[in-house]
Amino acid sequence: MQCVWDNSAQCLKIFKAVQYTNPMVNLTFDQHGLNIMSMDGSKTSLVRLRLQPDFFKTYSCSTAVILGVYTEMVVNILSKAKKSSVVWNATDDVLSITFVNNDQKTIFSLRGIDIEEDHLDIPELEDDCAIEVRDTVLREWMDKVLMAKGDVSFQLTENTFDCKSNSIDMGTIQHTEPIGGDRVEKKAYRNDVDITLSYHSTKSMAVFSSCGDTCFVGFSNSQPSRLKVPLHVGSYLCVYVAPKMVD
Repeated sequence: MQCVWDNSAQCLKIFKAVQYTNPMVNLTFDQHGLNIMSMDGSKTSLVRLRLQPDFFKTYSCSTAVILGVYTEMVVNILSKAKKSSVVWNATDDVLSITFVNNDQKTIFSLRGIDIEEDHLDIPELEDDCAIEVRDTVLREWMDKVLMAKGDVSFQLTENTFDCKSNSIDMGTIQHTEPIGGDRVEKKAYRNDVDITLSYHSTKSMAVFSSCGDTCFVGFSNSQPSRLKVPLHVGSYLCVYVAPKMVD
């Protein structure tokens, strides 16, 4: 497999997001592109990355390859790319990341690791309430409520978005705004939502949102909620998070 990333900065953002939830993942390369589907260690969130061949500047894969990597190592390497072109070559046991800048070339060859993962099938979710916002809007919400460094409750009706967090030291932080206004587009509504997500799960939404310009967020009372970031036609990065059980 060989692919040339169209944007090294976006490549770094994607793997920084994946690293936040998963210290190691299997990369699956085939004729349909690059795929990651992996649970985090606590089994409360799942990452799904799908990059189709036309997402890349060039992409070729004649034989399917599954290669395990430490995401921290990938991120550390990609952080050195600066303005270089980034080329990946993958076999069953080595991922080579090459930086090309004019007549300069640097090659990092990462040995693959064995990661045992169950095959996961994600059922089609029916969100109780789904919205679409700009990435900057979502991070603005999270930057505010995460100041309390505690779990975050989300309450949504057909017309209102509300998120709230509190702590002994900070007190209560609450943000409310209309759905269907200038900043929040309603994508689906079935039922009102009243759930709580952990601090880590909520922060992961802010981290993943930085990978694109818009974010689809589906909230559910009884199923995982999800944040999906479109990256290109048919390509996306998605994180599914389980609600926290509150007594």
